[in-house]
Amino acid sequence: RLEKQLAEEGLEPLIAQLRPIDPDALDRSQNNPRRIIRALEVFYETGETITAHNARTQAIPPRFDPLWIGLDFEPRQLLYDRIDLRVDIMLKQGLVEEIRELLASGIPESCTAMQAIGYKEFVDALEGKCTVADAAAQVQQSSRRYAKRQLTWFKRNSAMHWLTREAGEGSEEILAKARQV
Repeated sequence: RLEKQLAEEGLEPLIAQLRPIDPDALDRSQNNPRRIIRALEVFYETGETITAHNARTQAIPPRFDPLWIGLDFEPRQLLYDRIDLRVDIMLKQGLVEEIRELLASGIPESCTAMQAIGYKEFVDALEGKCTVADAAAQVQQSSRRYAKRQLTWFKRNSAMHWLTREAGEGSEEILAKARQV
């Protein structure tokens, strides 16, 4: 219902609904339709604001004491080469056919899952907006950028134990390093 309202009326009516319910959530999500819809969904389904829900769940002590292990590559080009290879393998294993079948089954290209890196680019190729090769190059570039953002985000975690995969190292060597943490 909220998605339909967004499509038909725009964001302002949803903002107007959220403002009296949870102004804090609105402050955090002012221009993000997905977050505004999520805040409204939580309230309409539970009667609790997303701000109250988040505060309550964050106050619960963790059940586990995790060991954080991060994997980085030296040189970084090793990571990027692996990403490029992964995209090539996904293509060989039928990614374009999978997307074609999903669309043919009625999955709308606008749904959240179809907006993921590796899907939206090939939807464009299937619609003739670019070639499959162009789409693959875009997926590789977008995946490399995403990996860089992930590394930046994880580097803020002071509890992270970083393992660096050196050129020529395989999974056995990385596992041995992880066991030493």
